[in-house]
Amino acid sequence: MADTSRFGVLSMSGLTPEQRLERGDVLFYRKCPFELPAEDDRDFLLEQRLASSAHKNIGFNPHNDKTTGFAHHSTEQATRLQSLLRQFADRATDWLTQQFPLYASGWARDRVSFRPEEESTRVLRLSARNDLLHVDAFPNRPTQGHRIFRFFVNINRTEPRIWITGPNFQELLDQFGHEVGLPTAGSVSLPQRLKIALQGMVSRKRRDRTVYDRFMLRFHHFLKANGHFQMHCQKRHWAFPPGSAWMCFTDGCSHAALKGRFALEHSYLIAPQTLVLPDESPSALLEKPCGRAVLRKGA
Repeated sequence: MADTSRFGVLSMSGLTPEQRLERGDVLFYRKCPFELPAEDDRDFLLEQRLASSAHKNIGFNPHNDKTTGFAHHSTEQATRLQSLLRQFADRATDWLTQQFPLYASGWARDRVSFRPEEESTRVLRLSARNDLLHVDAFPNRPTQGHRIFRFFVNINRTEPRIWITGPNFQELLDQFGHEVGLPTAGSVSLPQRLKIALQGMVSRKRRDRTVYDRFMLRFHHFLKANGHFQMHCQKRHWAFPPGSAWMCFTDGCSHAALKGRFALEHSYLIAPQTLVLPDESPSALLEKPCGRAVLRKGA
């Protein structure tokens, strides 16, 4: 079972794991609930480095079995890294399928990442920084209303991974939605609609981005750039020790990684129809003040 006693999770008591997750909580396991890489394999992973500063993480795509973003030294190294990331992805997916069969019935497996860089000293552009509170939105992979579910493991041998979490999506929407720019009925002018249509003819990614995806990307950037929010919002501090695991819906739980290196992560896109609380998903919550459907294409 998830261990929450250390962090005093009281307001979510009595809820199912799915309800807690969908309302913006983090489920934490002091020990990863499935087998981690063997000692020599972990040593190998801890030796890996990014290919260049252009890469944020080492990535693995379970759909095409490709590994990217790592400093390539040999075919043997590349093959071993690919195998270990595939192994982690499969073990995480097998375990999560047992724990959350409803989600698994309609999810799409997204990317796997290995994060070898120390978060507290990274130099990244504002919108890419991990140490600023934000809710997730993928700039190049619109979710079209599917929720972003992420499972993490700290494979650092000695140091915790330090996170903070802040208000959930509903609270943030109530506070900042109008400032970010709610996509209300009639809010998109004719010139804007023509511009979007032309962009869609050129870029498949833009064409597939719904009203919801566009708002979430603006929201993501707004939160990271809002210094007053970053400084003064209510926060919960987390220290995930070596060998521990945690999970959350990162589109609904505002979060930031302040310190740590060597985390493994697997993302999943959870279909709206498999949610326990579909009326509390970000897309459903956004529709209420907007007065329009947000899972259609537009601005």
